[in-house]
Amino acid sequence: MSLLSFTSPEFISLNLIDNHLLERFDRVGIKNLTDLSVYSPLELSLKFRLSIIDAEIILEKLLSILIVQPKNVYDMLTESSPYIPTKLPTLNRYLNGGLRRGSLIELCGSWGSGKTQFCLQLTAQCCLMGLRTIYIDTEHTFSSIRLLNMIGGFDSKQEHLLELVRTETIFDSDLLMKTLTAIENEFEEEMKNNKKDLCPALLIIDSIAAPLRMSTMGYSRENILLLFTDCAKRLALRYNLLVLVTNQVTTKRRSTVLTEKHNDNSSSTTNKKLANDFYTSVALGKAWSYSVNVRLAISYQGDTRRQLIVGKSIESPAYTVEFRILTNGLEEIEENININTQRKTFRKQSVPRLIQADEMHLIGKQLRP
Repeated sequence: MSLLSFTSPEFISLNLIDNHLLERFDRVGIKNLTDLSVYSPLELSLKFRLSIIDAEIILEKLLSILIVQPKNVYDMLTESSPYIPTKLPTLNRYLNGGLRRGSLIELCGSWGSGKTQFCLQLTAQCCLMGLRTIYIDTEHTFSSIRLLNMIGGFDSKQEHLLELVRTETIFDSDLLMKTLTAIENEFEEEMKNNKKDLCPALLIIDSIAAPLRMSTMGYSRENILLLFTDCAKRLALRYNLLVLVTNQVTTKRRSTVLTEKHNDNSSSTTNKKLANDFYTSVALGKAWSYSVNVRLAISYQGDTRRQLIVGKSIESPAYTVEFRILTNGLEEIEENININTQRKTFRKQSVPRLIQADEMHLIGKQLRP
């Protein structure tokens, strides 16, 4: 039932929703309940200009007919893990095994913070697991030599693993959407031909901010971002794909703050001046932040030292993980251990200045080491 097309006679006969709206779903690629389940009421209302109440009613009607099929316990034990582990053991533990397939994950940070290094390391992990990867490079920073170093060096036994990685170079948002549409069509053909093994487990877009900078300001850019979000979440859920998107940070002006300076010569006169309050936040706005399932942020703390923040995740509170970037990849920095007492001594963690807590949606959460 979850893969039954909205335009099929069987679904239309259920008479759950207006046929005109179902046709609109089909035109934008929402063809069944699986595609629709990635949308929240807010996203559905913005996309189709519906009220929040109407969107909630529509989702409740359509998703209510989904029947969860029972699973055999043995099948649950033998099926492949839904997580792709990273090179950071603490992060894997916080996220119950790694980055979950079937989700849209954002990795944000400033230029040079290590976002591409993290993406290459995750690609290397997939290669060593025998999983395929599609790497869409929009910043022209992909390096096959660097990837091979992370896999295990220039060894003839390891070089064949690079065949599991497919790269695409993108220059603007139009080419990005055409590439994603072509990838989706390829997946559809492979599913029809029962070639699920050829479908990749990881799709990386490094980064989403670069092609959007080439698009027109205003509504056109917002529309492209909405189309991209729809396509990325549909690919993730329909084909059990981990979609990892990197994003930049930007400087914004919070408000205009009045400060007073007292004049010693005249106590009755006060000089006022305007001071601008600027802060650093994640690019693409709040609507985009609501669309991602997990948000990770990298803070620059030195030449090789970095801090990773789990900023948004249902599975984990706002933990931080410190790591360094080495020649052979990422390496987690372990806590200091007192040999005499055998107790771990933790340093008090604070929110890095790179990304403010309110912009990372960490309000009400306490960062834990």
